[in-house]
Order: sequence, then C-alpha cells, then structure tokens
Amino acid sequence: MEQKGSTSTVVIDISRTISGADKGFLTGIDRVERAYIEHFLNSPKSVLFLARFNRQSALLNQKSMRELYTIIQQNGPWDTLGIGALFRQPKHHATSEVRKTVRRLATSWPLLERGLKTHAPTGFVYLNVGHSKLSPGLWPKLRRCGAIKIVAMIHDLIPIDFPQFATSKCTAKFRTQMQALTHHADFFVYNSTDTERRMQSWFGKWGRSVHGRVVLLGTDPLPLTARPSPSTTPYFVCLSTIEPRKNHKLLLNVWSEFHETLPQAEIPHLHIVGRRGWLNEEVFNTLDTAHFMGKTVFEHNRMTDEQLGTLMKGSKALLFPSFAEGFGYPLVEALQMRVPVICSNLPCFHEIAGDAPIFVDTKNQRAWGEEIRKIATSDSAANDCIEKAPEFPKWNAHFHEIDTIITDNI
Repeated sequence: MEQKGSTSTVVIDISRTISGADKGFLTGIDRVERAYIEHFLNSPKSVLFLARFNRQSALLNQKSMRELYTIIQQNGPWDTLGIGALFRQPKHHATSEVRKTVRRLATSWPLLERGLKTHAPTGFVYLNVGHSKLSPGLWPKLRRCGAIKIVAMIHDLIPIDFPQFATSKCTAKFRTQMQALTHHADFFVYNSTDTERRMQSWFGKWGRSVHGRVVLLGTDPLPLTARPSPSTTPYFVCLSTIEPRKNHKLLLNVWSEFHETLPQAEIPHLHIVGRRGWLNEEVFNTLDTAHFMGKTVFEHNRMTDEQLGTLMKGSKALLFPSFAEGFGYPLVEALQMRVPVICSNLPCFHEIAGDAPIFVDTKNQRAWGEEIRKIATSDSAANDCIEKAPEFPKWNAHFHEIDTIITDNI
C-alpha cells in the first residue's frame, strides 16, 4: 500500500521569511524557517515554496527559490518600482520591492488555488514552520486545492499561556488561529517537550487533539567576521526582540544599580541586540534617555550574523532573563560558541541545555547582579558553565525525522 504523502509534492510556506526579508535581524523562528528553506532547496522531492501576501500568493520551484533566497541572504538587490513608488512610505516601498521580486520569479501568481491545482495536480503535503499568518480560512482552502496532509510546527503557546505579555486582541486572535489549526492539521511538530505539554493542555480544553512529535531543533554556529579583539572592558550580550516577556527591564535595573554602587571602571558593558517590539514603553524610554546609554549599555537594532557572531564570541556571557520561551535559540547559539549563559529558570532551558547555564530566578535582581559580576571578574565560573554544555542536535538529524513525518502515514 502506498504511504500517504510518499510521492506527493511538498509545499513549504515561506511567508514569514518573505515578510521579514528586509528587516535586517533574524529571530529564532526566522532561523528555523530559513533552515527549512535550505533543506528543501536540496531535496530530491518535488517541492514548491509558497509566499502569501494577503489575498495574493506566489509559488516558486526550487530553481526560482534558489535565486530568490540568494537575494534574501544578500538583502538585495530587489526589483525596483515605477514612479508610483515616490508616493509610498519608505516601509511600504521596501515591502513592495520584495513583492515585485517574488512576483517576477514566481512559477504561479497570484491565485493560490489555480497555482496548486496546476503545479501539484496529484496532491501535496503542506508544511508550515513559521508560526505566523495562520489564518483560519487558509486550511479549508488548502484542502480544496488538494492538501493530503497539513503539518505545522508549534514553537510556543505564549500569547494564550501568558496573555499578560500580549494585547487582548493578539491573545484572542492567536487562540482562534490555534483552535482552527488544531481542527484542520494532521500533525504537529514540537520544538520541545514543554511546548508539547502546553499544547496537550489546550487540547483538553478544546476537546480535540492532533498527532505530534517532539523534534528538537538543529542549530548552526554563528559565523565570525574575524577573531574578536580582546576587550579591555568585559561585556555581556542580550539577544532578543525588545518586548516585555524578554525582561530587558531587569537587566537595565541591574546596570542602573551598578552605576550607583560601583566605580565606573568596574562596570561591565551590556550590548542589547534586537529590534524593538511592542507594549514596552518604559523600557524604550530607558533606552532612549538613561544616562548610562552609550556609556556602558548599547542598543543594536540591526546587525549581520557575522557581526553578531563576533560580538557574541568576545562576550563574557549571554544574558537571557525571559519570563517565557518555547525553545530559546540564543542559548544554544551561545553555548555552541563556548560562551557561558546566565538565564531564567525555564523548563525548556533545562531540557535543551541541561545544567550548563547558570539559572537565576527572574524575581531576584540582586542575584542577577551578583552572577554577572562573578562572570565578569573570574574565568572559573565561566569555564564550569562551558564544560557542562551538552552535544546539541544537528539539522541533518532533525530533517531525517521531518522527512519521515512527511512521507509516512499518520
């Protein structure tokens, strides 16, 4: 008997990558979707890449996607626009250039149903790992177009598990999207056991479940532009979008206290790397006005992977005080580079990194300051952290399991 999905085309949704193509900073989920793009660019399977723009959609084959992905990695050059672009806002101008480039390279544009029925006439397996644009209306449309199997990666349930870190509108929208996805999906891939446990809890509340499996993410070491120069002042890195659940406020309070209690020469530096997010006006105000900004604390909203890798490698430790995470990509990136990690006491961090990180309660600001000072002034604690780092999963092992999920019966 032929296995369900064994000879079908794989349609991988790359909408997240396309919508963030001109943003200049990659989140953990961004990196996951790009890893999937790279895997399926080299897959012997029949593959189509789907980019959705509101009511318009593009399908790209491996050849056209390879050309597009090169442009994305280089952040251009994008196709230029006509004279009408002079009247658009710069943000919309950039988005339109990306859309025009995708449209030029597309195998099919702009009707999703026509494109799928033409280029995947015997059916397809739909794969979404971007955790975004999960419109409830998408799933029945995919079934009408010939979707044999719908597979989605669940990265976290934070908007509904921790609604205090989102707007009520965002929480309600996410709940509606996840309920609809649960109703239509055939299989869920989880990035951690903690994420699976949280999803199982919502299954009980919604009265419906989906088959699934935990497949830990692979990680690629960050590239380096050069060996980092020895710094005369020890410094730390915090890598994440600047939003409330990432808890930058704690670190800014620690540095404020350093300035009140330590001589200037003894204060380590802090590099905050990430785009500004939402619902975080107090933190934004501190970043804009605090007297220590530009002296001991530095904000970087745009940074290449090479620049980030060099900065990370030269740091004393990664600081990761999040209130909630589904996986925690920066933690793995740091430990892979033999950079110590001081982080919050979250289940997923224990699952992924064992006892390698230094775990500190997010309510204990004093303990955070003490651990930071200890790492800044002594190599012994840092070396202990590094030596405990486990062997992290590789992408080839991850994709071996994913290919099996796509091919096998459920």
